[in-house]
Amino acid sequence: MSARRAEHGLVAAFVLVACGGPTTPRDYAWADSRQPRLTASQATLRLRWTKRLTDEFDQPFIPVEHASAGLDPVRDRVYVGSAQGGFYAFDSDGRRFYRYDPQSGVEAAPAVDPRDGDVFLVSEDGIVHALSWRTGEVRWKETSGGPVRRAPSLTEDAVYVVTENDRVVALSRDDGEVLWSYDREVDVEYAIAGHAGVLLSDGKLLTGFTDGAVVALDAADGSLLWERPTSLDYEDDESEAIRFFDVDTTPVLVGDTVYVASFSTGIYALDANNGSVRWRLPRKGVTGLADGGALLIVSSADEGVYALDRERREEVWRRPVDRGAPGLPRVTPLGLVLVGESRGALIALDLRSGAERGRIDAGTGFSGPIAIAGRLGFALSNGGTLMAFSL
Repeated sequence: MSARRAEHGLVAAFVLVACGGPTTPRDYAWADSRQPRLTASQATLRLRWTKRLTDEFDQPFIPVEHASAGLDPVRDRVYVGSAQGGFYAFDSDGRRFYRYDPQSGVEAAPAVDPRDGDVFLVSEDGIVHALSWRTGEVRWKETSGGPVRRAPSLTEDAVYVVTENDRVVALSRDDGEVLWSYDREVDVEYAIAGHAGVLLSDGKLLTGFTDGAVVALDAADGSLLWERPTSLDYEDDESEAIRFFDVDTTPVLVGDTVYVASFSTGIYALDANNGSVRWRLPRKGVTGLADGGALLIVSSADEGVYALDRERREEVWRRPVDRGAPGLPRVTPLGLVLVGESRGALIALDLRSGAERGRIDAGTGFSGPIAIAGRLGFALSNGGTLMAFSL
């Protein structure tokens, strides 16, 4: 049975890119001396320039942008698409190199190989586009079999894509040939909009599914290595509330422990080798996780953004979200947590205390995942404005 999907308002559009020359990245420190065209509330986030990716909208609603940028510091490229259609290549100063039309909206970051610059875009209709980084010329196109909201993952030989309809597919990087696919049959009536991404580690692909299962697949042939059904931990309270079993959090790997979360049954620490449960913390509405060293950073539709001590499993700090729901958190090397609000601002929080260190408010909210590299950043706001900023 196909699941009916409900929006949970995940938000956070950030993308930071290191700028570089043709072979080696440049120093990022120069960005700090640039005079920003716009201002933020505090100096931690410094706006540099903005680019409109879509036509001005005259509808009574603001188009939601789930996409974020793919980054290539070596070649000084920032790749980003819009739900309204169009995929763009910029440099870190905002100079546009090309626009490519995928004939569909874009709701995910592309995968970019830092070695050769190969760009792999998946449009909302599930078509994988292999593009030249220099010109945007199409090398090949192939379908993944369903709509996509998560960035592909790459190995030397394959491109891995996970779809909204619970399918994982591996395609050849050379020509797009389908190498294998894993299709999970789910039997749930309702599901949260969105899907877990794929974590690639040590020859395994880890991801979560609409029915609450977390699985590890062999990256070579797609065979199932282990499975953990989190829905078995659901305690029926006999209420008439709609139940969401989704594991929509992309797995986070720290050492040999995999952290994931089910919307209904909480946060899990699993053994990466066999999927056994090391511990479970019953927390509701978790939509995103990030590695904060000794801390696990959590975004929750019910509880905002908070930090957990991974060893003690105790909450260290919590930050409520003022407008809308929190997006996917991202931890920077500078000790900041970057997170967006679906109807509010892009916020920088102190990793240790949760104190606010800065914000950018575009007036339309942020709904795309965050990517970082160096001290430069690029955020796609709802409504389709790409904003460049520095940390």
